[in-house]
Amino acid sequence: MSNQYRLLGLGNSELVTGLSELVRQSNLLTGDLLAHLVELEARKLHLELGFSSLFAYCVEALGMSEGTAGRRVTAARVCRRFPDAFERVARGALHLCALCALAPYLGPENAAELFDACQGKTRRQIEALLAARFPRPDVREQIRRLPARASLPAERSERNEPPPQARNDTPSSVPVPSVPVPSVPVPSVPVPSVPVPSVPVPSVPVPRRRELVPLAADRFGVHFTADAELRELIERARALASHRLPNGDLASLMKLMVTSFVRREEQRRFGVGARSRRAKTETQPARSALRITPPGGASMPARGAERTSREGRAMPTGTRGRYLNVAVRRAAYTRDRGQCAFVSAQGRRCTARTFLELDHRQPFARFGAADASNIRLLCRAHNLLHARNCFGAQHIAAKIAARKRSEPAKQAR
Repeated sequence: MSNQYRLLGLGNSELVTGLSELVRQSNLLTGDLLAHLVELEARKLHLELGFSSLFAYCVEALGMSEGTAGRRVTAARVCRRFPDAFERVARGALHLCALCALAPYLGPENAAELFDACQGKTRRQIEALLAARFPRPDVREQIRRLPARASLPAERSERNEPPPQARNDTPSSVPVPSVPVPSVPVPSVPVPSVPVPSVPVPSVPVPRRRELVPLAADRFGVHFTADAELRELIERARALASHRLPNGDLASLMKLMVTSFVRREEQRRFGVGARSRRAKTETQPARSALRITPPGGASMPARGAERTSREGRAMPTGTRGRYLNVAVRRAAYTRDRGQCAFVSAQGRRCTARTFLELDHRQPFARFGAADASNIRLLCRAHNLLHARNCFGAQHIAAKIAARKRSEPAKQAR
């Protein structure tokens, strides 16, 4: 180990003074870090570098853990809305957990007051303060039986109790997990479950527990809550698949159902496995050889012929239109392997596989063809970046605002 990390030679006062100075420098660096994240997101540099979000950039490029990245991204966005928070973080008056807890409640009218009230407080103190100022509905009552505690061998021998393998008090149909998994805190008194009416869910977002817990290199524990409708669907699916899965194994059933869903969605959205429409036989001369003469006498080139725009620029030939046929969608999806096709100037390809959209390389508004060579997969963030680069940020912002204004009218119809 380097001598830099061997502090045995420091006196007590030097150790305390040095630690305080390091914390002060850490607060200053945290403020600078948040400022850099704010500016990087404002310039959309994470998109240019091939990352679909600022969170993905922090995790994949900067090497942060998911929790560290989430706190810093949330805190940076709070500081972007309320720049006064930068200075408070730099002098240690507010920490990252405080900014994350305050984020859902901050507004222009109460930001300064809440910052002052939470200054120097711990996370629990801030949560208590927010609960007093912004009361939330009561949580849903839930009483359930606690699982039996696994006693140690010495305790079992004192009570003359057989080991768990020899006991037969657990139903055979209930699998017993081989590894501990996180659980929600429950009351310590075992009482039979009592049905209670449902209570509205609080508006403040609650952190979600991970649905997938690694158990081994190729096995994962899956956790989710099913409502009555989903439970009925699972039972119907289990009945329909009883010939293929005689033992009714839930994991095999879910794999079968998800495989079927993926196959259908890939076919519906990207034409994977779908049949192309049969081409119509031409009984007339080729359309490219025809020229249409309007009543005014000026001839117009037929489809497929070379055309020019009003400015005199040559327009690319090929099939045009917003509709993409099955063959084009399938070719683009297969070529891009179901992943965003954006590649940064440094050669890094975006890894996003969610919120994928079919994008025209040469925009449709600029006479881009609807063939496979001009169509690619982009995630929503990079598709929006491509539109801003082609038409300008102000034009795209105006289009988005106009669409948002028209949505209530469409819903009212």
